[in-house]
Amino acid sequence: MQKKCSRCGSDMEVVLRNVVYRKRVKILNVPVHVCVDDCCAHSQVVDVVKDDLKDLMTELGQNPERQAIEFEEMSELSNLLVLIANEGDSTVREALEGRVNELLDLFLLAQSLGDEKWMLELRHRLTKIMV
Repeated sequence: MQKKCSRCGSDMEVVLRNVVYRKRVKILNVPVHVCVDDCCAHSQVVDVVKDDLKDLMTELGQNPERQAIEFEEMSELSNLLVLIANEGDSTVREALEGRVNELLDLFLLAQSLGDEKWMLELRHRLTKIMV
């Protein structure tokens, strides 16, 4: 996820930020690229999560009620970054393996229950973090 700033050419780092939608909804822990140059400070949502964020905003509509939403519930990348930030001493590989195993266990449960919708959702989540 290395990226160069489109404005100044400096490196960008990935951080978790809160995004406010329509001045009423605070979306917590959205992965954002931020330029390391303090004079520039350009930021943009990480490409991998843009579609998830757009889908959420579409679902919320034009006049949403006041609320806070944890984006890690909608985005596997955000979920992994929050896990890594909370664990501190675990590696990215360990966090990724743990999440993949958790999703595979849930997939087996959904399969045993014959829940096609849940299986499709889990398959989608797995493909998001395996890319």
